[in-house]
Amino acid sequence: MMISAFRPAAAMLCCAALSFGLPAAAQAGDIAEKATLAETLLDRGYGGAALKAFDTSAAAFWTASPLQLRTVLFADAVDGFADYTPRGNSEFQPSDALRLYFEPVGFAYIEESDGFGAELAADLQIRTPGGLILATAEDFGRLEWQGRSKMREVHATIEFPLPDFKPGSYQLLLTLRDENSPKTTTVTLPFSVTE
Repeated sequence: MMISAFRPAAAMLCCAALSFGLPAAAQAGDIAEKATLAETLLDRGYGGAALKAFDTSAAAFWTASPLQLRTVLFADAVDGFADYTPRGNSEFQPSDALRLYFEPVGFAYIEESDGFGAELAADLQIRTPGGLILATAEDFGRLEWQGRSKMREVHATIEFPLPDFKPGSYQLLLTLRDENSPKTTTVTLPFSVTE
């Protein structure tokens, strides 16, 4: 089993428990107003102020967003954020490892003495297309990010050996739980085992 979470500088972080405060949710109108202000400032030549207003709009969107995955796929290799080699197909041999790459969006942050942190818990389940559960790993791992600012370009990799399944079609369910808010998300990735 391998689980990793990376900062934009691609430094691997170890897992640790954090407690997060949950900011108030932004309203959709609030997001649009801040984005409009950014555009107006940019049109008038105030680049620095426009960037600050844009960042405020993006932060409001992030807070209001559900926990979701911008990208989630099987990968052959992962070298950093948006630096991965997608697997050519979702067919695996019984001795293969399953490697997931994903980019979470909308999780909560905690303010720390030297910046901000975030933590997600991951649950895995493998089932047949008909819904028969074959394997479950609740609280499979913890994914943690830390930085001096609220990073939005983060990714994670989860890798584990494929259980000894007979050839056929299967589904991998990945559930992420934000440890600092009530937000959760579940995605299903179909795959098959070949002879």
